[in-house]
Amino acid sequence: MCLTPEALALFLNLLNPDIIEAESGQITIHATANKAVWVLTGDHWCTDAPDQDKAARL
Repeated sequence: MCLTPEALALFLNLLNPDIIEAESGQITIHATANKAVWVLTGDHWCTDAPDQDKAARL
Protein backbone atom coordinates (compact mmCIF):
# COMPACT_ATOMS: atom_id res chain seq x y z
CA MET A 1 0.00 0.00 0.00
CA CYS A 2 1.36 3.41 -0.95
CA LEU A 3 0.18 6.93 -0.12
CA THR A 4 1.13 10.39 -1.26
CA PRO A 5 2.96 12.49 1.33
CA GLU A 6 -0.20 14.56 1.82
CA ALA A 7 -2.39 11.49 2.44
CA LEU A 8 0.14 10.01 4.87
CA ALA A 9 0.31 13.32 6.75
CA LEU A 10 -3.48 13.33 7.11
CA PHE A 11 -3.40 9.75 8.42
CA LEU A 12 -0.58 10.46 10.88
CA ASN A 13 -2.47 13.48 12.24
CA LEU A 14 -5.22 11.09 13.38
CA LEU A 15 -2.78 9.10 15.53
CA ASN A 16 -1.26 9.67 18.94
CA PRO A 17 2.16 11.23 18.27
CA ASP A 18 3.67 9.08 21.04
CA ILE A 19 3.38 5.95 18.84
CA ILE A 20 5.11 7.52 15.83
CA GLU A 21 8.86 7.29 15.29
CA ALA A 22 10.39 9.10 12.32
CA GLU A 23 13.83 9.03 10.78
CA SER A 24 15.13 9.93 7.34
CA GLY A 25 13.07 8.08 4.74
CA GLN A 26 11.19 5.93 7.25
CA ILE A 27 8.23 6.32 9.62
CA THR A 28 7.34 3.61 12.12
CA ILE A 29 3.94 3.45 13.80
CA HIS A 30 3.99 1.35 16.97
CA ALA A 31 0.38 0.15 17.04
CA THR A 32 -1.14 -2.05 19.73
CA ALA A 33 -0.87 -5.36 17.87
CA ASN A 34 1.99 -4.69 15.45
CA LYS A 35 4.14 -1.99 14.00
CA ALA A 36 3.77 -0.50 10.55
CA VAL A 37 6.86 0.77 8.80
CA TRP A 38 6.36 3.34 6.06
CA VAL A 39 9.28 3.80 3.65
CA LEU A 40 9.78 6.66 1.22
CA THR A 41 9.79 5.16 -2.27
CA GLY A 42 10.21 7.78 -4.93
CA ASP A 43 7.47 10.31 -4.30
CA HIS A 44 5.19 8.00 -2.26
CA TRP A 45 5.29 6.42 1.20
CA CYS A 46 4.75 2.65 1.11
CA THR A 47 4.12 -0.07 3.69
CA ASP A 48 3.51 -3.80 3.57
CA ALA A 49 1.59 -3.75 6.87
CA PRO A 50 -1.75 -4.84 5.30
CA ASP A 51 -0.03 -7.89 3.79
CA GLN A 52 1.63 -8.72 7.13
CA ASP A 53 -1.72 -8.48 8.92
CA LYS A 54 -3.36 -10.74 6.34
CA ALA A 55 -0.57 -13.32 6.63
CA ALA A 56 -0.80 -13.30 10.44
CA ARG A 57 -4.52 -14.14 10.26
CA LEU A 58 -3.99 -17.21 8.04
